[in-house]
Amino acid sequence: MVFQKIKRFLISPRTVISLIIITLIACVIGFLVPQITDKSPSYFELWKEKNIYTFRIVDRLQLNRVYTSVWFLSLVVLITVSLGYSLCLQVKKNIRQGREHKARKKKHKPFSGPDRIMKIFKKRRYRLSGVYSDDQKLIFTKNSIGRWGGVIFHLGLLLVIISAIAVLCFQKSGFVQLMEGDLFDGKETGFLVKDRGVFAGEFNAGFKTHLSKLVHTYWDGGELKFLESSVRIIREPGITDKKISVNDPLFIDDTNIYQSNNYGYTLSFILKKPAGEEVLTHFNIDRAGDIKQPATGKSDFPLSPYIFKMKFLPDVTGKSFYLTKPILYLTVSEGGSVVFNGLIIPGNAVKIEEDILYFTGVRYWSGLLFVNNPGMSGAYIGFIIGIFGIAVMFLLPYKEIHLTLDTDTGLYGIAGMTKRYGAIFKEEMDEIKTEIVTGGIFRKEFQTNG
Repeated sequence: MVFQKIKRFLISPRTVISLIIITLIACVIGFLVPQITDKSPSYFELWKEKNIYTFRIVDRLQLNRVYTSVWFLSLVVLITVSLGYSLCLQVKKNIRQGREHKARKKKHKPFSGPDRIMKIFKKRRYRLSGVYSDDQKLIFTKNSIGRWGGVIFHLGLLLVIISAIAVLCFQKSGFVQLMEGDLFDGKETGFLVKDRGVFAGEFNAGFKTHLSKLVHTYWDGGELKFLESSVRIIREPGITDKKISVNDPLFIDDTNIYQSNNYGYTLSFILKKPAGEEVLTHFNIDRAGDIKQPATGKSDFPLSPYIFKMKFLPDVTGKSFYLTKPILYLTVSEGGSVVFNGLIIPGNAVKIEEDILYFTGVRYWSGLLFVNNPGMSGAYIGFIIGIFGIAVMFLLPYKEIHLTLDTDTGLYGIAGMTKRYGAIFKEEMDEIKTEIVTGGIFRKEFQTNG
């Protein structure tokens, strides 16, 4: 009894519709809520600083990593079970109908009526599959494969969803900010942001990536037009130079590298202490959204008590995002007190208490997303199978026509069934009726039932 209730629940229209709606809601959440692999770490740090309670709720509910969350995986598994059981029922139904169709063909006797009838249906590619009661009932069929169109489509869809489960369970992704001239060793410890499936292990790309150059161009209004990273891939058996853009990712072995829309400027400093010790550090600042606004950042300086608050303009005139005339407005605080506040340009040095700070230079950084997606080949195969199933359903719909004779009235009738294009099928039956009547095969008029 319980098992029967579960089966009815899985194929209930209410269940299917509810699962579809919940999935759509999850996709909307994934679109509206910033995902950890789509934004730079500084974005989430700023969010956490501004509204820690909202950030905690989003983080605990895994709304910032929807597609690798436990609840989304559970939803997809339930969809898979429902679709799988529905597919089993469709296969059983089609097999049963196929057996009945074969049995009907074996039992029917040769048609002894007018050849004109056979020619009319043969011209329309119908096959005679049954003759009963001394030629009083004829059954013609067309496109038998069309009965399997829905099964093929749902089989492809099931394969896509199973592949999606594999992705949800074992997908590994990592976001890294590479500054020009920097080398990423491909190991998990180097990722600024990591997102792994429920059962995924450690993510090591297996190769090194060197950022040679970042190219970025803009429309007249200041909106981003083109973004491209020139990278050097270092692996066995050698070195490969490639370019990665937003619409042109790079595929290396089992890892895909995507160009994100996150990029900005790397500010490099050397802090020289009185004893001669030097500390080198780099600050990555996100590009400002407005060309006239400075790029901002705040961070502590390693191995020192200083907190840096930075406002950086790549072009002091405010007319370009390029590093034409860079200038930095820097505020340095220690223990809550400001110890330096002023402007500084690359190549200059300023004194901060007993230390000397050198602003050594500026370069671009690029945000690259590394993704390992097992099971994607299955998704592509499932997509192809699904498209084939749709083609079968709509291009080769199954049709069945029954031609009958009422011996008491001498009235012939025609009836049929199809799952697609009912109005067109009705017209086809009317044309067949007209051909039979005008051909003088039957003297009485037809009754037509579609």
